[in-house]
Amino acid sequence: MTRIHVVQAQFGDSIIIEFGTPNERKFILIDGGPSGVYNNHLRGEIENIIGAEGTLDALIVSHIDTDHIKGVLDLLTEIKKQRDQGKDEILSIKELWHNSFSNTIDLDGTITNQVEKICEVMGNQSMDMEHAQMVISSQNEANKVRTFANYLEIPINISTNDNFFSLEKTSDPISFGNLTLTITGPTTENLLALRDEWNEWTENRIQEISDGKFDMTAYSDDTAPNLSSITFLATIDEKKILFTGDARGDHIIEGLKKRKLLMYGKLHVDILKVPHHGSDRNTSREFFETITADRYVISANGKHQNPDYATLSWIVEVAKKQGRQIEIIITNETPSTKKILKDYDPTEYGYSITYIDHGKNSVSLTL
Repeated sequence: MTRIHVVQAQFGDSIIIEFGTPNERKFILIDGGPSGVYNNHLRGEIENIIGAEGTLDALIVSHIDTDHIKGVLDLLTEIKKQRDQGKDEILSIKELWHNSFSNTIDLDGTITNQVEKICEVMGNQSMDMEHAQMVISSQNEANKVRTFANYLEIPINISTNDNFFSLEKTSDPISFGNLTLTITGPTTENLLALRDEWNEWTENRIQEISDGKFDMTAYSDDTAPNLSSITFLATIDEKKILFTGDARGDHIIEGLKKRKLLMYGKLHVDILKVPHHGSDRNTSREFFETITADRYVISANGKHQNPDYATLSWIVEVAKKQGRQIEIIITNETPSTKKILKDYDPTEYGYSITYIDHGKNSVSLTL
């Protein structure tokens, strides 16, 4: 029996895959959520689901945004502390998947140096650089994750080539017993384009600073390019789950095409982890027409308006048009979920919404 445990990660992501045989259960953790999630939710689920002193076959960091990586850092910090004190460790981890910014985007450190300079100048001018500062914070946390993993002797990226995961570098499916993971992104093209976007973004900010143009609107949360996510299709006992991180919808479809995973231009999965907490900036109606699912998982709590109302409406409308009954699993009730239930009658449109029960740390989906 396979279960997908969607952890209460607030505005971030954290999912535990439970698979294997009754006599040998296996577990993979994908992301750890933002600050507070590990202590308040994830740690308890590790103990309940995996058990004391259990084993993770893999710890996967989809990308280094702080709302995905902070809980991972908290987990590794606790294991390090337990080891240093000679105590039993909450987990053993067989391998870590972690694409560092320096290995994928910022090969020579130029981008990081530029962002740090921009943050310093804008800080001196008392300007808001929330996104850029989050990028620096995420990179610092990502560096700590690698440092702790090395200290704990956890192998990093041993299932791929050249020390990072991409569609081209990880061409063969990766097997964990009866579970197979096929890497669908990022592609080399995605990474090169993202590198160009980052260089352009930093150059523009540096030029504005040089010209004395301190325009706060230039530093909004959606200005700096997002970091690229590891995306993959998990297959187990003929069931399929697509994990998308915070990737862009067009990039996800592009990766599926290159992997030849689309049939007549479409892919149907049992579970789709909706990209970027249901943000409509990462998806479109076409995305949900191309990739369909029986169950849609969204981790969000209303921060940044996620999940966006448009995303929910696309999911519901496309499913109705195709005559499919679906379930939408959302970690928290938000204004947009209330509105969609009001505007789109679940009985008429053939869908249901499931939330994590109050006081619970996760919701479990059985395949």
